[in-house]
Amino acid sequence: MRLGFALEYSLGHTTHAQNLKRAVTRHLGITPTYVDLPYDGMAGAWTRLPGVRSNWSVRASLGAWLGLRRSVKHLDGALYHTQVTSLFAAGLMRQTPSVVSLDATPLQYDALGAFYGHVPSTNARLEAVKKRLNRRAFGAAKHLVAWSEWAKASLVADYGVAPEKVSVIPPGIDTDRWRCERSVRSGGPLKLLFVGGDFSRKGGETLLNAFRCLPPGLAQLTIVTKTPNVGHDLPHVIVRHDVQPNSEALLRLYADADLFVFPTRGDCLPLAVMEALTSGLPVITTAVGALPEAVTQGETGWIVPPDDPAALAEALRGLAADRTELSRLSVQAAAVGAGRFSAEVNYRRLIEAVQGHR
Repeated sequence: MRLGFALEYSLGHTTHAQNLKRAVTRHLGITPTYVDLPYDGMAGAWTRLPGVRSNWSVRASLGAWLGLRRSVKHLDGALYHTQVTSLFAAGLMRQTPSVVSLDATPLQYDALGAFYGHVPSTNARLEAVKKRLNRRAFGAAKHLVAWSEWAKASLVADYGVAPEKVSVIPPGIDTDRWRCERSVRSGGPLKLLFVGGDFSRKGGETLLNAFRCLPPGLAQLTIVTKTPNVGHDLPHVIVRHDVQPNSEALLRLYADADLFVFPTRGDCLPLAVMEALTSGLPVITTAVGALPEAVTQGETGWIVPPDDPAALAEALRGLAADRTELSRLSVQAAAVGAGRFSAEVNYRRLIEAVQGHR
C-alpha cells in the first residue's frame, strides 16, 4: 500500500514524526512518501515570500500541497499532521482518502497562544477565513485523529465535526527502549528531572522557585532545556543543553531519576510526560490542556496549579518524605505508560486508520 505522510516538524511533533516513521518501517507492506515540514529551514524560494515567511500555517500548508500534489493520484491514502499541513489540501484529500491528525484545534491553540509567543488575530474577517479553511479541511478528510479527548471535544463543539468521525489515538512511546527496572531508594536526595526546551512555558521558573523552598539536601534537580542561563546559581542543580530527543543520554537521565517534575503553564499533550510514565517515573504536573488525561492525581502523580511554587514545593516535600507512596506511583505510572502510550499499539492504530479510510 502506498501512503503519503505530510508531517509537521516543530516542538514535540518532531519526536512524534520520528516515532511514526520507525513504526511505518516495521509495518510490512507500506511504501511511504514523506513530506517533512520543519518550522525552521524549510527549503524553497517561495518560503521567503511576503505573507509566507511570517506565517507558519501558510508555509506548512503550501509545503504539504507542493510535496504531495504530484504523487497524490498514485497514493492509496494520506496522513496530514497537524491540521496546519492540511489547509490547502482539501482538493488533494478528495482525490486520495486522507486522515488529519492533531494535538489541539486552532481555537485551543489560540487560547494557549500567549505561552507559545502566538498572538491571535483581532481581525474578525481574517479569523472567519481561518476557521472556514480548517472546517473545509476537516470536512474533506475521511477521518480525524485527535491526540486526546480534550482535542476531540473541541473538534465536535467548535468545528461541527461528527463525534464518530474522530478517533482518539495518543502518540506512541517505544516501550522496549523506555521501560526501566526501577527501585525507589529509601533514603538520600530525591532525584528530580525536568525536560522542556522552552523553559518558561514549561514552568521552569516555577520549579526553580519551588526548589529554593526545599530544605538543603532534600532533592537534586537535573534540567534538560534549550534555554540558556537557567538554574546556574543554585546548588544541587545540573543543567543540560546537549541532550537530544530519543537519545541514549536522555533515556539514562530518565532511568536515573525518581520523579518527573513538569509544572507547565501552556501545553497540549507533551511527549515528555508520556516518556516519563512509560519509564516508570511518577509525574508532578498541572491540569493544562490534555495533561489530566495522562496524569491522574494520586494514581500516577500529583496535579498542582500552574505558577504556584508553594504548592509544588509542598508536593515535593510530601513525596520525598514518603518513598513508599513514590514507589506505588512509579508502578502505576509504568502500567499506564505501557497501556496507553505504547508505540507498537498506537502507531499501528494510526496507520490502520489511514489504511482503513481509503
